[in-house]
Amino acid sequence: MNESVMHSVCDYLADCPLIDPDKPFYLDHVDDKDCYSVTTVPNVPCTKDVIGNKTYTVTFQFALRAAISKDAERCRNIDFLEKFCAWIEEQNEQRSFPALAANEIGRSIRVVESGALDEVSEDRVTGVYIAQLEFVYKQRRI
Repeated sequence: MNESVMHSVCDYLADCPLIDPDKPFYLDHVDDKDCYSVTTVPNVPCTKDVIGNKTYTVTFQFALRAAISKDAERCRNIDFLEKFCAWIEEQNEQRSFPALAANEIGRSIRVVESGALDEVSEDRVTGVYIAQLEFVYKQRRI
């Protein structure tokens, strides 16, 4: 696998059955139109065990830009985020994680903070909802 871990996370989340395949899905970018995004945030460096295996904790934000001008739209967005967070919990329970390199194995994926409206456009027509997630994986020493 030649992709970055964050690219794999982005692909993994884009495969969620709740994601609308007609909306773009970005890495580290939120468009001014309806879209999804995974954005990186600063992370703690890895921990290392006595034989040299490393454990990484990758914290990131999942963002949804969507219409917010009507109550029904905001309710639909909150409902989506609740279901998305439940899907993440299900994936963790099933031990279904993003694809990684041959010497890497997923340990957990979880919701750190559930979704909330974080940003509103100047015209108050769209907003960005954000949920913070965490992916833990182990890199085995080769």
